[in-house]
Amino acid sequence: MAFDDLQQINRWHILFDELCVRAGFHDAASLAARYCEVAGNGAQKEHDTTLRNLNNWRSGRHIPRLRSLRILEQVLGIRDDPALLEHWTALYRQANETGEDSPADIPRAAAPHEAAPARSARWAAALPNLPTIAGAVLVFGLGIAIGSVWASGWRPWGGPADDAPVVVYRPEVFMTVGQSKIIHAERGDCGRLPRDWQDVASDLPGPALGTFSDGGLAQRNSVFCKGRTPARAIVFNAERPGIEEFRIQGDHLKVTVKAADQ
Repeated sequence: MAFDDLQQINRWHILFDELCVRAGFHDAASLAARYCEVAGNGAQKEHDTTLRNLNNWRSGRHIPRLRSLRILEQVLGIRDDPALLEHWTALYRQANETGEDSPADIPRAAAPHEAAPARSARWAAALPNLPTIAGAVLVFGLGIAIGSVWASGWRPWGGPADDAPVVVYRPEVFMTVGQSKIIHAERGDCGRLPRDWQDVASDLPGPALGTFSDGGLAQRNSVFCKGRTPARAIVFNAERPGIEEFRIQGDHLKVTVKAADQ
């Protein structure tokens, strides 16, 4: 597939899947092996985790973190083609802003009552004391659902990020030496708390004009989450004047720092 054809792809996971095929990785196992080789992960457990992640990324269920994205770029040779890298990054940023790709793109298996309504009816007629059984199943199901929600960290009441500031992505940032400002925020899964600062910091670039620090809990608006969701604020501490450009989670930022006496 020529680059002109690749430009017609408007979803990151579809482009990723096409590039995998074009690079000869027709199955996730061979891609996982190469990914682990580049990442320096040789353990079987790491390979299994990578295999699961790759399947999720290629199907559009999830998008990778920035560190994983960089490894994929190396494995697939994307950085050798500036035009392709630009298109790849733009689609990743789009997917990251909206969260995971739409679940509607993932084929859904037909429910048993849709596939065979007559058979379901016969089974229902044959079951003794159906209301009692249905009640027990309902209680059991509610118990599982409540346990899953509790384990996820989501709560129907207020959370620690409810009063946190809302961070809006702005591609250009203007600062003076000695100033610190929130310039970005990494969100967690919908309704869940974001990663710890140490994990977020490990994926950040090394700026030349200053340093990054933890801005604490924040919020970001997410189309996929249909509203605000907790995030980890990223603070830039300006130390030297100049102009610098870098990317955070696929988002391009241009930071202009002027001297304090200007």
